[in-house]
Amino acid sequence: MGLRISIYIVLLALISCNGSDDGIKPQSILIGFHISETMDASSYTARVGMMDSIGGQVVRVPVDWAALEPDSGIFDTAYLGEINARLSSIEGMGMKAIVMFTQSPEWANGGNPPYYPPDSLHYSAYAQALSRFFSRLCCRSSIMGVEIWNEPNSIDFWPTYSTPRQGTYVLVPLEAALEYGSLLKVAYGHLKSMDSSITVAGGSLASADTAYLQVLIDSFGNTIPMDVLSVHPYARPDEHQGPHYGYAQYPDQCNSDDPLSPPWCFEEGLESIRRVLDMYGETRGMPIWITEFGVSSGYGWGDAGGEEEQRLHYLIALDIIERRHYRHDLNIPVMTFYRLMDEPDDSFGVYRMDGSLKPAGEYFMEFMEGVR
Repeated sequence: MGLRISIYIVLLALISCNGSDDGIKPQSILIGFHISETMDASSYTARVGMMDSIGGQVVRVPVDWAALEPDSGIFDTAYLGEINARLSSIEGMGMKAIVMFTQSPEWANGGNPPYYPPDSLHYSAYAQALSRFFSRLCCRSSIMGVEIWNEPNSIDFWPTYSTPRQGTYVLVPLEAALEYGSLLKVAYGHLKSMDSSITVAGGSLASADTAYLQVLIDSFGNTIPMDVLSVHPYARPDEHQGPHYGYAQYPDQCNSDDPLSPPWCFEEGLESIRRVLDMYGETRGMPIWITEFGVSSGYGWGDAGGEEEQRLHYLIALDIIERRHYRHDLNIPVMTFYRLMDEPDDSFGVYRMDGSLKPAGEYFMEFMEGVR
């Protein structure tokens, strides 16, 4: 893969020399990471410091509604304190935060596990909890947006549908978009009535699921209850026979002969999302936030195939985002990678579990030094 890396280094050098296509540099891109929520306050602060040391600017902060409000109407003050401590750490480092509000308590979802959405009778309870939660947060100025749920178009996170949409392997039937749209609309209304300046990130789509997105937008009519669309443009494994077989497609790759591939592509997927948004007057030009993207440095099915290969994925993805942002044709001002540090069950991090920096992290640091 040495030739491929060399070609991209040359391309990056040309971009650096030539600048944007129209000579006008747009607002800077904010780039950062998802940081795992399962740690104590001091460990979290240390992670934020690790992110700061490589130039990260924005943190995706998951908030678990089930942990926050285990009993209807009663907040767990200890958990609320943990979230405020994390946000304080983020603000103290001069970073921004994207709060993701997901999971549902058993009293709101019929006794199912937390990753089930609330049943429709409790959509307003979700919205009320989110508004109450937001009103009790510290460091409000550091919160740049609130993300409504996580990957509602996936049966993993909207498992009221156990059978995936025909022709997909994890995406929900399209009627589920109407359910999520109702939840999003109620949450948007509550948040905006409390503070109209809050940026609401809707969608949180697993892949560039344009079919789901169109049903979602059509369900709203002329009033779109989101300010930005959040997307997770992960890549499918490359099923072409050869040395790259079984590893994740590169961010500039999309196997059109693989019927499952087109939604699960990075650059082409973002292009298709942009086209759908720009089909509608209400969403034309709407910013796209990439709130999750990454690849494991492991050697399993769908992984990068090693740490150097993970670095190449970062190099290509950041090159694409920088070029397409400066050309004004995708409008992606925010990108958070998944994730900052490896965990026992995956190797998506740019830091190893021992705290040492992987090649992908080293490249990320070099890139951020160039854009700051």
